[in-house]
Amino acid sequence: MLDQKILTIDLGTSSIRTALSIISGDEKKTYITTAPSRGIKSGNIVNLQSAADSLQSALNKLKLESSTTVPPEAYVLITGAHTLSYKVETKITFPGWQTISYSDVNEVKNKAKKELLKKLGQSVRQHYSVIHIIPQEFVIENLSGIQNPIGHNGRELGMKAFIILATKSSIKNIESLLRKVNLNLKSVVLQSLASYYGIRDDKTYFNNNLLLYMGAGNTEYIYFREDKPILSQHIPFGSEDILEALVNTFKVSRKEAERLFFQHGSAYVHKVNPEEIININYGTTTKKLQRIYISAIIHLQLRKLFRDIKESLAEKDPTFVSNLNRVFLTGGLSKLQDVDYLAGKVFKAPAVTVETKDPVHKDPSLSPVVGTANYVLSLRNRKKLSDIKEDLTKEFEERGFLGRIFQFISELI
Repeated sequence: MLDQKILTIDLGTSSIRTALSIISGDEKKTYITTAPSRGIKSGNIVNLQSAADSLQSALNKLKLESSTTVPPEAYVLITGAHTLSYKVETKITFPGWQTISYSDVNEVKNKAKKELLKKLGQSVRQHYSVIHIIPQEFVIENLSGIQNPIGHNGRELGMKAFIILATKSSIKNIESLLRKVNLNLKSVVLQSLASYYGIRDDKTYFNNNLLLYMGAGNTEYIYFREDKPILSQHIPFGSEDILEALVNTFKVSRKEAERLFFQHGSAYVHKVNPEEIININYGTTTKKLQRIYISAIIHLQLRKLFRDIKESLAEKDPTFVSNLNRVFLTGGLSKLQDVDYLAGKVFKAPAVTVETKDPVHKDPSLSPVVGTANYVLSLRNRKKLSDIKEDLTKEFEERGFLGRIFQFISELI
């Protein structure tokens, strides 16, 4: 049997990642390479040629590392900034009693897609395409909660589903980019959904759980009930915003801001010793500063992010917050010290930063590229009806802001 190959591309703000998963029987080996991102900002391709050069660099590394050819088609991650999502219900009826088949399930999914697009109107149909249809449950003869309707008998088949749409313009831009490196677009996959498939395993059941993907330019979150997504949202905030705040506040270089962030950053200011002194580099000179100031900036921004997410969830449905069992954090920003502790305090639920389930590439920032292959494989597994294959068709003033930080710290200590 020939090996299967799945090529995944992540067009990130700080890095472009390419992943090649080679599946041989029950075994899967994944190669991942990275190149500095150029021409891409918050998931948007702002300079096609620069982005193509960066992508080609990552692909060249991938060919060398894997010592094999890459497929001519790629799955590309897309951020929540380019998507819309909706919960839908629909049903189909049969002439009489019959045994439900795979084709019947795909028929009800296609009907859900058509009804949603018709309801949303011409403007949405003109600018968006459906990229995911995720069944939450099936209903047969008023019997709800069915996860696998195949083989059941009835006169009608109903379905509740979660549908995700992406902008046609972003898909076309991705297609143009791939053509420049001699690739075709197989499909786009929502970044946070891919992350879910990157961290999940057969032992984990997502019920009243919140998944946060925290990247360089975006934060996406999905709420799960009974192992199915029922809400997907996006906030244009990531580690780049924190780095910018450090640059503007302390008037340091970008390189120095990164050093302060990675070496001295903490998301929870209460855990930082207020007496600890660090050095800040200004070219040929060095100044001393209490480390707690660095953490206070990070704490303020991340606390606001988590509070905004919590308020948004409460507005959608108060039970999203009151019934929240656990918060899963993934993505590059999730590796920041004590970010899980701060998230737990804000959401008032256990929070944990999770690694991927890949035996080699465990880094949380890799969850989308690891998860895409798992997602594609789940679509090919026809035993899993929830995944039947047909989806894949700020400014700061130095003195004023530091004054605010000092006041903030004074209130905490």
